[in-house]
This record gives sequence, C-alpha cells and structure tokens, in this order.
Amino acid sequence: METPCGARGQCRKCLVRVLGEAPEPTPADLEQLTPAELAQGFRLSCQLRVDRDLEVAVVPAVTLDPRKARLGALAGPAEVDPWAPLNPTGRSLGFALDVGTTGIAGALLDLRTGEELAVHASLNPQAVYGADLMTRLSHAIQGEEQKGELTRLVRDAAQALLGRLLGKAGARPEEVTAASLVGNTAMHHLFLGLPVEQLAVAPYTPAVTEGRVFEVPGFPALYALPVIAGFVGADTVAAALAAGLDAGEETVLLVDVGTNGEVLLRHAGRLYACSAPAGPAFEGGEISQGMRAGPGAIEAVRFDGRDLVVTVIPGGPRSTAGGGGGSGTEAARGICGSGLLDAAAALLEAGLMDETGRLTHAGPAAHRLAEGGRAVALAPGVQLTQKDLRSLQLAKGAIRSGIEVLLRVAGIGPARLDKVLLAGAFGNYLRRESAVATGLLPPVDPGRIQPIGNAAIAGAKLALLSRSARDRAEALARGARFVELATHPDFEEVFMEALNFPRVRPGA
Repeated sequence: METPCGARGQCRKCLVRVLGEAPEPTPADLEQLTPAELAQGFRLSCQLRVDRDLEVAVVPAVTLDPRKARLGALAGPAEVDPWAPLNPTGRSLGFALDVGTTGIAGALLDLRTGEELAVHASLNPQAVYGADLMTRLSHAIQGEEQKGELTRLVRDAAQALLGRLLGKAGARPEEVTAASLVGNTAMHHLFLGLPVEQLAVAPYTPAVTEGRVFEVPGFPALYALPVIAGFVGADTVAAALAAGLDAGEETVLLVDVGTNGEVLLRHAGRLYACSAPAGPAFEGGEISQGMRAGPGAIEAVRFDGRDLVVTVIPGGPRSTAGGGGGSGTEAARGICGSGLLDAAAALLEAGLMDETGRLTHAGPAAHRLAEGGRAVALAPGVQLTQKDLRSLQLAKGAIRSGIEVLLRVAGIGPARLDKVLLAGAFGNYLRRESAVATGLLPPVDPGRIQPIGNAAIAGAKLALLSRSARDRAEALARGARFVELATHPDFEEVFMEALNFPRVRPGA
C-alpha cells in the first residue's frame, strides 16, 4: 500500500474498496472521499480498523520505473586510485549506494579497473512512514525504537540491493571490499545510525558534516560523503562532484527536483547552496491520482492546437476505452511528476488555466473540463483537479524560490546562466520547455538546460574509486556557502511571485 502521508489519512493513496457491507466511514474518510465513493464502499485503508473478516479490492502498488537504474552512468573514464585495501588475489569490488527519500540506487564496480558491473534501483521501504523527510523524522524522534526501525528498514533494503547486484554480476559477497554512501542529510544520518533529533527542529544542524569511513554491520568499510547543511546533504555534494562544479569558469545552476529539492549555483568561483522543500507532489504525493513514474503513469501531456494528448509509460494494463487523447493501447492509472508539469504547461497553452493557476472555460479543449469546472479529464478514469494544480504551484514555487534567492545572493540574473543542469530521475524525464513554461525554471533558452541523470550516485562512484575524488568532495562541501531560504529577507516576496505561472500571450 502507498502511504505518502505516513498513514495519517491525508492523501487518498491507500484507497481500498470493501466488498460487501462496508464499515462506517471515519472522519478522514468523510474528508477525503466523495459521497459517491463512500457509497461504493471505498475507504482509506490506513484508517480502516479490522474488527471482522473483510474482503477488499486494492490497487497494486506501483513499482519503480526500471529506466531509473541506468541514470547514474559516469560520463567517461573515471580516475581509479582506490582508498580501500584490495584483495591480494581475486576481484576487489565496490558498492556505491544512493539512499533517496523515494528510492535507493546501487552500483557494483571493479575497484581496479573502474568498470561498472551491475546497477539496480528499488523503492525506499521507509515510505510506509511517510513520503517526505519531516514526516519520517517526526516518527524517528518518537524514540529509539522508532528511529531504529527506520535504520533497519533502509539497511535491509540496501543489503537486498547489494545481493541483487552480486547476482547480476556473478560475484561473491567477500569480493566487496569497500562502499560509498550518499543521500540527503536525514537519509544519510538514519542509515548510519546517527542522531536525527536536531534535524527535526531549527536550525536543523547535522550531527556530522565531514566525510568519513564508517563501520556499518553487514557492509564493508563505508565512506559517507560530507554534507553541507541539515537539508543539503551528501547527495548534493556528490552531484556537484559529478558535474564538475569545482572547475571551470562558466556560471552554472544545478537543480535536483525532488521531495527535498536542492539548488546549487556556481558563479565567479563561488558555490552557493540551498534546500527547497518541494514536498512529494513531483513524486505523485498530494496529487489525487498522482503516482511515481512506472507502468500506467501519464508521463507526458501536450496540446496539439485542438485537444490534449497524453503519453502513458508502457507495461501496465491495456486500454479498452476509446478517447482520452491517449495512445489507445496503454491504460492510464494516474499521472507522475513529468506528466504533471507537462499538463500544467499544456493547460496554459490551451487557455484552460490562467497564470494564477485557476481553471477556466476558455479554448478549444474546454470539453475536457469536469466536476463543474473543478477538474480536467486527461484520460479515461484520470483527472487533474484544481486542488492538484494548487499542490503543483506550491512545489514548483518552492524550487523556483530557491533558484531566485541564490541568483540574488550572487548578484546576477537568469541571463548570466551559461548552463542549467537538471539532476535526478525527475529532471531527466521532464520536458525542458515545460519547466520554463510553468516557471519551475527561470526564463532561459531551453538549449542551455541539460539533464544529467542521477548525478548523486555518479558522484558516489567517483568517490568510491578515487582518493582525489574524495578530496574534491570534501573541498566542495567546505567551500559551499549555504543560504537559509526561510531567513532570507526576500524569501516571502520571491515565493509569492513564484507561485504564479508565467503569463501566456494570446496566440503564442
């Protein structure tokens, strides 16, 4: 079951249909579900107390998009100068691990040659305690038992991931002599068993900032990359390392769009960093029919001048319904982050939504409006509601605010940006034009925007293979200037402006 809200009855993602006589709805059911849904026996499973035998129908939880595992490939040959002792005979392998809020990615590398032997990705099982960092931290600080459960879950998942990699590569556990770890500061601390209480309250101070080698039961010597601040973690440092932000003269913006978004800006030899808490909207949370990228998810939406046309990730159930603007073969189950951003851009272009995010009855695609104008039908059984669009505005407003504040701190405007790098799986699949059209990114030439995949695990691989890469990571973390958005004097003004969408000129 999907429980992005941490089983608080706030997200609808754990919806089930009780077959037969349904129990009385709870207050959360009454708030989240329509009268028609309640009458048909739908209930929030996280609120449904089982006091008798029940038969329920559930929607299978979505699996991680298998394409994501390949997004962390190194751009070219890596320097190989391993810091870990090598096996005197036989192979010496290394395990690079990226622990994200949503997913866990791993790679197995040959420490002598730098060759990548296997990659794999899986979901982070901590998600049962909530989709966002603060929800999980709230659970962790309830006591050592709760914190220990989160640590156990993520370590067990990492060990299972390593086992999968060994199987793919035909390798043995004793051949793995070293590991590297990246992740946001909360995931980094929970995996290592470090205190996290201070991360749940201002000023969100990490227990450890420098990179060091840890002894973690069940793993070889593990180097955890340094963190910059409470919500700018080792994954951001690793992304900066992989992107080469410690070299060159260009002005570069790096944005990792996710539940906890991070923004880096290199200008005039300085590196600026901030955290932009976007929440889980781009991962499908807080969106009524949102889902992670996987089979059955709408991943792209465009306006063809007359109607909305959607693209669905293949591999799900086949569609038997006509219409809906889809391919006619893949049935849509929901919408993922890239599709959500595309949909907003398409609605703006079609005149179905104004710059404030309000749905309107204008344009040739007005027949798509549903629920009395409070929703847009994207495909049979999949709608995007006015509330969904408000959640998107908050998420993209947070990311854009981080970008604008860093530009102001550096004393430059968007025109000075030579490159905009999009890190992470979401950044790899979103359309650059939609990112600009919706205001997620500043108005720059889409040709300057480059997806760089999972730069976090790419940086973890570099630090696993080379002493000098570890030194570079340490220098990047030490030299970064962290900007706290909440205390910046311009933040409120910038955030309010960032909530709106860019105005679309008639006929554009």
